Amino acid sequence: MFSRYTFAGGRRQHVRRLEDDQEIFVDRYGAGLLFAVLAVVLLNLADAYFTLLFLAHGGQELNPLVDQVLAYGPQAFILFKTIGIGVCAAFLTITKNFRAARIGLWVVLVGYSLLLCWHLLLLATMFF
Repeated sequence: MFSRYTFAGGRRQHVRRLEDDQEIFVDRYGAGLLFAVLAVVLLNLADAYFTLLFLAHGGQELNPLVDQVLAYGPQAFILFKTIGIGVCAAFLTITKNFRAARIGLWVVLVGYSLLLCWHLLLLATMFF
């Protein structure tokens, strides 16, 4: 999974031969993957912001794990969400050539996009 080239300039972006197994680890990642991972991280931060905003206006957190983390304060909540999604995004980046990882990245991206739409709908109804 990690090689000496992982952090010091990768060499492989694709498999060498077409007959090789396509589910391999590589050292280089494309711009599309960078865009998708950054979008997930930014959508995660937007979710955290809207969650804290709605909680400040009388909302209620339905996730019991997140509710326990919120008991330690907003800084702990932001740290928890950032580290959690960061580790997951790093794992999905490293395993980008595996079918399950590609599906997982799209599921997370679509899920966070739908969640952002939900937050915007709540925001619109909160002020009208």
